[in-house]
Amino acid sequence: MQTGFRHQRQKRRLMAEINVVPYVDVTLVLLIIFMITAPIVQQAVTVKLPQTPQVVNQKQQQLEDETKPFVITVTKEGMYKTSEQPDIILSNKDLESLVAEVMARTQLNPNKMIYIQGDQAAPYGKVVRIFVLLKANGVEQVSLLTEPEGDR
Repeated sequence: MQTGFRHQRQKRRLMAEINVVPYVDVTLVLLIIFMITAPIVQQAVTVKLPQTPQVVNQKQQQLEDETKPFVITVTKEGMYKTSEQPDIILSNKDLESLVAEVMARTQLNPNKMIYIQGDQAAPYGKVVRIFVLLKANGVEQVSLLTEPEGDR
């Protein structure tokens, strides 16, 4: 009898594997629960935040002034306007003071871009005149503004 008992015992070996199926089932159930509850939790609270006064940093303001281009506009009547003072209309008499102002701006900031934009109906000579005056007085960063054909 003893030999028969040993024979049965040797056939049945212990399995050392973990049954993973229950863990997968629990994980899937938790995943479904989180997927359903996540959108509900995000919409739960609406808060109106208080407003604070806007603080302007002097360095930020100075940087904006340096990178902001100076634009000279030639109107269809042949008069001049600037981006700094768009309400003031300048004539040919004021052209010297305009060139002096642009020269002073470029001496303070050599990288300052100067743009000239002329109305389509403006006399061509007025646009060229201000361009040549600025170039002749040492202003290197002068460009003409145009508009692509499809924008009108």
